[in-house]
Amino acid sequence: MIRTAIIGGGISGLTLALLLQEKGHQVRVFEASDQPGGAIRTTRSPDGWMAEWGPNTIIESSGRIKRLVAMLDLEHRRQYPDPAANKRYVVRDGRMVAVPGSPAALLTTPLLSASAKLSILREPFRRRPKNEHDETLADFVRRRLGEEFLKWPIDALVGGIYAGDPERLSVRHAFPRLALLEEQHGSLILGQLKGGIRRPPESDEIPRNKAEIFSFDEGLQVLPDAISRRLGDAVTFLSRVKEITRITGRREGSGHIHPDAPDPAEAPDRPHRWRIHSTDPLEPDRDFDNLVYAGTSHGLPSVAFPESLSRLLHPVSEIPHPPVVSLTLGFRRSDIAHPLDGFGMLIPGVEGFPILGTLFTSTLFPNRAPDAGHVTLTTYMGGSRQPEIASREEDEQAKMVMSSLRKLIGLRGEPLFRHRILWSRAIPQYETGFARFLELMERAEREHPGFYLAGNYRTGISVGDTINAAFDLAGRIHRDLSS
Repeated sequence: MIRTAIIGGGISGLTLALLLQEKGHQVRVFEASDQPGGAIRTTRSPDGWMAEWGPNTIIESSGRIKRLVAMLDLEHRRQYPDPAANKRYVVRDGRMVAVPGSPAALLTTPLLSASAKLSILREPFRRRPKNEHDETLADFVRRRLGEEFLKWPIDALVGGIYAGDPERLSVRHAFPRLALLEEQHGSLILGQLKGGIRRPPESDEIPRNKAEIFSFDEGLQVLPDAISRRLGDAVTFLSRVKEITRITGRREGSGHIHPDAPDPAEAPDRPHRWRIHSTDPLEPDRDFDNLVYAGTSHGLPSVAFPESLSRLLHPVSEIPHPPVVSLTLGFRRSDIAHPLDGFGMLIPGVEGFPILGTLFTSTLFPNRAPDAGHVTLTTYMGGSRQPEIASREEDEQAKMVMSSLRKLIGLRGEPLFRHRILWSRAIPQYETGFARFLELMERAEREHPGFYLAGNYRTGISVGDTINAAFDLAGRIHRDLSS
């Protein structure tokens, strides 16, 4: 039986472990914390308030995500957003404006000026440049849609997705679908009218404009908890991997090489083996055929990899991750003037608010507040735009949020519930030059057969992206063994 070690029990590592187990692998997941899920964690207070620590939703962007939910018998616990949450707001000139839901609405929206709308109408006639440099998202949007479209809708969107800066993010790596629309159709607007990105016939990808979002009755933590239960004792918690030794007849580890006899337990047709040394005193050193690092990129230096691997992986740990604060507040419904009839609001940097945006979490899904007379709002701060705010005291941050909500949604009362999480290194930034990190990761795998990397710093930052990538990686590992 093939033995596969997975370092990291986030959604990427857990999904991969489940899929490999289904293919007959003997898997072991080493998780440093006391519970599964990584950034996916849900808090429920005794009096009925709910708060997510990290992501709030999953985009059902492929049939594989549906299959994962079905494999775990979670269909009956899946929740789709309330129809009342179909609006999305962007702040313009200090007030919330609904994002246009159709091309016709785009012509009448107060979100953009008349000149900006004319610029959008000219987009199909703009030629694609001949040079193939790694263009920033900001330059791409200026070129195709104009400066005003960048300053309001796009800057707001980037703050909501990446907590990032469009002047630094690579359009090719951070928003590859935009780059593909231009590449395949020569125009974003014509590409959408022609059905979007052309996909291979065998693809089960669901177009983003048709993909639904969902959560579960008790929050997103339902998913990693269910995978962990299915894996059983294949997952070990409070088990931090401190050292990796590569066994090939000469054993290399912790920055030095010394002669050693081959591992007598090693099958003759599997020349590459990995020995895991954990900080858990009850966890003996174990040997594996495959090794998957599914932790964070900034966690790579905490593991003593073999020197040849460490040299390649160390630069990957330098992928920027700005700090982000998630602050969930609970209020009486009567203390808020706005109908909260939407997904939430995003705020462009040009508006000058100290927050990135707010989700109307109790509008999205039921059971996020004690009853219909109360609401929960989740607000995000910091990111690349204002990283210094993330380091301020919680009370000061709460005051900033309250001040912003008073201006934007007519908040009058004080919160009845508060839950704050600081992610000091939150979301990986796919900035220009990101290709060098991908090349290093590919080289690390190519030069060290049996070693693989998985995580949101490589294949996309959303939960759906990491699940889809886990399916891809499980298939690749199985094919590598077969060949």
